[in-house]
Amino acid sequence: MSYLVLARKYRPRTFAEVAGQDVVTRTLRGAIAEDRVGHAYLFFGPRGTGKTTSARLFAKALNCEEGPTADPCGVCARCLAYDAGAEGDLIEIDAASNTSVDHVRGLRDQASYVPLAARFKVFLIDEVHMLSKSAFNALLKTLEEPPPHVKFLFATTELHKVPDTVVSRCQVLRLSALSESEIQARLDEVFAAEQIEAEEGVTAQIARLARGGMRDALSLADQLLAQVGRKPRLADTERLAGEGTNEAVEAVLGAILQADPPGLLAALPAREGEEPAFLDALLGYVRTALVLALVGEDAPMAAGAASAESRARMAALAKSFGAGRVELMLQELLHARERMGPVHMRAHARLVLETTLLDLCRPEATMPVEEMCRRLEALEARLGGAPASPAPSPAAPAPRAPAPAPAPAPTQAPPTPPAPRGVAPAPEAYVPPSERAGKARPAAPPQAPPAAPAQAEVRVQPSPERRPPSARDRRAAGSTARVQTNSTADRWTGLLQELGRSSRELAGLLSKKGELVRESNSVAPLKVRGLTEPELAFMERPDSRASIEAAFRAVSGEEVALKLEIHRGGSSADGFTQEITELFGGRVED
Repeated sequence: MSYLVLARKYRPRTFAEVAGQDVVTRTLRGAIAEDRVGHAYLFFGPRGTGKTTSARLFAKALNCEEGPTADPCGVCARCLAYDAGAEGDLIEIDAASNTSVDHVRGLRDQASYVPLAARFKVFLIDEVHMLSKSAFNALLKTLEEPPPHVKFLFATTELHKVPDTVVSRCQVLRLSALSESEIQARLDEVFAAEQIEAEEGVTAQIARLARGGMRDALSLADQLLAQVGRKPRLADTERLAGEGTNEAVEAVLGAILQADPPGLLAALPAREGEEPAFLDALLGYVRTALVLALVGEDAPMAAGAASAESRARMAALAKSFGAGRVELMLQELLHARERMGPVHMRAHARLVLETTLLDLCRPEATMPVEEMCRRLEALEARLGGAPASPAPSPAAPAPRAPAPAPAPAPTQAPPTPPAPRGVAPAPEAYVPPSERAGKARPAAPPQAPPAAPAQAEVRVQPSPERRPPSARDRRAAGSTARVQTNSTADRWTGLLQELGRSSRELAGLLSKKGELVRESNSVAPLKVRGLTEPELAFMERPDSRASIEAAFRAVSGEEVALKLEIHRGGSSADGFTQEITELFGGRVED
């Protein structure tokens, strides 16, 4: 007598026996009860979750002699034929082997004939996404307006490959992956019916290895019983798990947490060919840990994904790593999975896995950007707070000061190059006027030699974008903040700095297309060239002009007037010159 595998022997015969798909079964039962049965349904979801089974049960419910009914009787000729797989009016087609347009034309011809004995002629097309484009096109008209006695039921694991024109003509039903608790409950029922004396924890481990598929779980149970007989133990499930158990995954993650490369390599699967499966297990574990870290142990997205004990360990591990680092680890593991996909990379799957995990073993490789910024700011604060020169010891006798040499004429600073396109001007080189005036320095006693120029005490401050001056500092500066700057370069840098506080967009536009010309007769021309139509309208707005003039007065005072010159014509440079100019953030001089 031939053996019938558990997945076929215990296939559901009623909607009530379908595990974990309450939304789908409730929709189908409601459609029959309310007499609102559509002509086409599309079932999609992961493998082994009940797509084809749900479609067959729906066809059985429609053709039951007591129906259509949501609860088929199971004893009439139609129900018995469906259970035996011998119903002539249920036409099942495997789209993977019937992909051409000729097969679909034959299907259309069959649809025109009335059923042999049933109420409806049902076409069940499995893996419908495998049909060719021409086959889909040939099916469209019949699918949209089929004969009254025809129903179409489609099943697929890859909905994105089904044309939208087909999807829009169907009622789409999504089947989700089953939780471990649902699979475990079903396995307990099957083992009880088969009189299998399994050790406690066996069904839970099989449910964990099935990864959401009931058919996979029953197939693993068949494999386990074939190896060890009717009394499986928990240790026997290791033969099914390969290298993808939670213990192996936790050993790898523990080595990453401890930054232990030798321990990491020792925890990796020893057998070649297990790398993709192990990486899938690692991805599932890290994903659940990330959900637990962000939402908590009661997260509905993680409910049923693992046992309570496993979720507690995942949450503790995620807390040790930190949610930010776990997210970055998940991204790197996904990239590694993509690199393993191509055919030419499958021979190097172990190399991809090892290099990715060894990279994750370095904490700096998965350090969040916020942490990097915090460390850089702390470093800048330490460097910026260091004295420019060591102060003389008060106990040492002050040497006789030499005659002061004439101060050298201040050298004009080179003009600051404009910022690249789309980037706001970097104001680090601009020193607030309050610091130029030496506001924080104590007054020198009359007997002391002349103090060094204020410019000698100027230090480069951290970026104002990260640590902008507070309003209290600006108020305390008072009129000192209005100290004039003498050089054109200083005025230009100060203008962009001051304008950036009120309008970053305006400051960025000036940094790219503006130029402050050397003053003449107390007038400083500001020329803006090469504006597009939207930029020209923005620059000519009264509030934009007022903001520019106010920022210039704040930097240069009232003695120098600003003359804003907007050149409406575009640049006369050729395309190559404009491309180079934009690439290096330059300016074309007339």
